[in-house]
Amino acid sequence: MYADSLKRILKRTDERRGCIVGWLTFWNPKNLQKKVDMYGYHFSWKTHAVMIFLALAGVIGIGAVFRLKAGGVVIALTAVIMMLPVLVLDMYHKMYEQKRFADAAEYMEQMLYAFQKTGKILSALKETREIFEEGKMRSCIEQVILKLEFGDFSAGENVFESALEPIESQYQCPKIKMLHELLINAEEHGGEMSESALLLLEDIELWKRRGYQLQAEKKKSHTDNIISVIVSVILCATALYVLDSMKDLFVVKTDFNIFGVGIIQVSSLVFLLFLLWVFVKSSRNLTNDWLATEKVEKEQEISSSCEMVYHYNEKKEKRKSMLWALPAAGMMLAAVLAGKLILAGILFPVTLFLAMQHKVGYQIAKRDVKEAVYLALPGWFMELALLLQNNNVQVSIEKSKNSAPPVLRYEIECLEERLKKTPEKLSAYTEFCKEFDVPEAQNCMKMLHAVAEMGTGDAVTQMNHLIMHVNEMQNRAEEIRNGKIAFRQKMIFSYPVIAATVKLLIDLTVGMIMMFHMLGSMGGAVQ
Repeated sequence: MYADSLKRILKRTDERRGCIVGWLTFWNPKNLQKKVDMYGYHFSWKTHAVMIFLALAGVIGIGAVFRLKAGGVVIALTAVIMMLPVLVLDMYHKMYEQKRFADAAEYMEQMLYAFQKTGKILSALKETREIFEEGKMRSCIEQVILKLEFGDFSAGENVFESALEPIESQYQCPKIKMLHELLINAEEHGGEMSESALLLLEDIELWKRRGYQLQAEKKKSHTDNIISVIVSVILCATALYVLDSMKDLFVVKTDFNIFGVGIIQVSSLVFLLFLLWVFVKSSRNLTNDWLATEKVEKEQEISSSCEMVYHYNEKKEKRKSMLWALPAAGMMLAAVLAGKLILAGILFPVTLFLAMQHKVGYQIAKRDVKEAVYLALPGWFMELALLLQNNNVQVSIEKSKNSAPPVLRYEIECLEERLKKTPEKLSAYTEFCKEFDVPEAQNCMKMLHAVAEMGTGDAVTQMNHLIMHVNEMQNRAEEIRNGKIAFRQKMIFSYPVIAATVKLLIDLTVGMIMMFHMLGSMGGAVQ
């Protein structure tokens, strides 16, 4: 587990190093222009020049307000010039991600409508192509059409899966993959798919609504973050001017200037640079991939937790904990014998923690896996509901296993084993994810059992109940996921407040020292 954590840390370090190197290349305007062109937008040199002028004017103006010396202004200007290409790129990246999301949603809806007319993927693709202007989506669709009409496929290769791969790889959206699986199954095996289409259309509509709602919340939080930055600057600048004007209240004239104090100059510069970083961070959060529900690295992180939870050996882990605790226990005993009770008291909780760390680690891993399971279940149940339109329960579970999230595969395999032994028993279904105490999953599994007992033809009522529960669960799961994303954006609001608090403490401390100095000067003058 610790080795996996170290590997992930090293991987992230390499990725960040690569990001920094890539970011430095954007100082070259030609590279910046190429990247913007890749997003499908025209790079405006006029807009870029205006942004540079406004940024430089803003830095010089704020530097004048805080009365930064020439060196501080140069450092601030350098930081802004370094960040400017990132901000320019993010402006286009944000529009690009929004268009990708809209194109993906429009593609899925139109493909479902078009496929229901002819039952053919190729004709549906040709009709869908016409609603898109020149761009990435139209290019991908044309690539798929050419591959289906003139492509050379090897023996045993699924023609449709191979041909549709460019769209799936370009957009990396689980719902597009689910759509393609439904269409491929309908064309290859036939059968009625109107219910499945309506179900998927409703799911896509809810997904769109949640996506736009999340982005609206993030934009609102970004606006709040900007206001927080502006208010922090005004507050700290006002405090400095008030403290500087205090010298006029004393009889003794002094040329003491709080703005000229070294620590004030440094703290003001650091404060302004930190606020610049806050603004960039808040802005960059708006450029996240709208289509990605879970990042790959998150799945990799949860895999080690899954391994611990599903294959937990308490006796083995307890022995490891005892080995870890022995050195600390020996040191604690030695401290007691030496009469150093304070040291022994410090070592006691350390020893206790090391002896119990296997249980702590297991509970943390179980919590992480439970959260991942809850977020993954709705998508898997939705795919099951689609497959159940034309397959029985066991076949649907088997077909869904390959595309199921990794966190669920172990539970699905166990479910299949139970169904092979006792397919008629309710317990074979309700044991699914029982360890994680997810009531919604148990309800859905009971409905699956009812569908299996009735058969696909007579289970319309149960299917409708299943779909209703899946939609409710999916909404809750998406709300949890989106809530976390929105919370991270909202947390940035507190950064300028914390920075302003630290800055004010420094300024007030220097101001008090200045006042005591002037009071001392007055005493000397009176004598």
